[in-house]
Amino acid sequence: MAQQPVRRPISKKQRAEMMRRRRITTVCVIVCLILVIIICIINGVVNHKEAKKKAAEEAKQQSTKTVTEQVTEPETYEMDIIFDVDDAYKSKHKYCVGVNRKMNVVTVYQKGDDGEYTEAVKAFVCSCGKEGNETPVGTYKTRDKYDWLKMVDGTYGQYTLRFNDKIWFHSVPYNTKSKGDLEYDEYNKLGEGASLGCVRLSVADAKWLYDNLDWNTMVFIYDSDVPGALGKPKATKIDTNSKNKGWDPTDPDPSNPWKSK
Repeated sequence: MAQQPVRRPISKKQRAEMMRRRRITTVCVIVCLILVIIICIINGVVNHKEAKKKAAEEAKQQSTKTVTEQVTEPETYEMDIIFDVDDAYKSKHKYCVGVNRKMNVVTVYQKGDDGEYTEAVKAFVCSCGKEGNETPVGTYKTRDKYDWLKMVDGTYGQYTLRFNDKIWFHSVPYNTKSKGDLEYDEYNKLGEGASLGCVRLSVADAKWLYDNLDWNTMVFIYDSDVPGALGKPKATKIDTNSKNKGWDPTDPDPSNPWKSK
């Protein structure tokens, strides 16, 4: 028979030493695990911050790129109208105005290198007459102008400029003769037919026409699928839940609450 190994008894001192080494080993393992977890967390936070920073930079670059493209490369179209004016008109007037009632766009032209009114300088989104109250097509000339004018339906318009017996350029209507009482729902219709025949614009755009078009400036009302030489500007919308909704956001009045935002 094979001889059985003899087990020697472990002394208390040896047992204590073994327990001590096991505790040290366990502590080392736990510490290493904690360090690994901490390192992973730190790396995750750093990577998240870097990713967030990179995303913000990319968004900023994209925003800058978009603004730059809008400024340096505006959308342009072929001119789709011809102003039939004589030399006497050319000698007196700086502008001619085209109103595309189908697309609800006003485009202002000045004389180009050829001496004709072929150079587009301004484009405004507008609201021409709605169905049943269409703005009449034809060629007209500007006449009277008023800071405020009461309309046929009892509302009020700012920066009004007549170009037909009953047809005017003017701001979106106000319920009363107050700059804080705008019909904001009608304002949000800019870009579509909505008026009783007049040509509605934002206050800033109506004021530009009011300030820059002299008496007897030609206004040509027409229909075309081409918005105009400068395209159709995007209409600004008013948040109907805003406490400032009674004001036109473009109104240059210093009291305009939109200006303080």
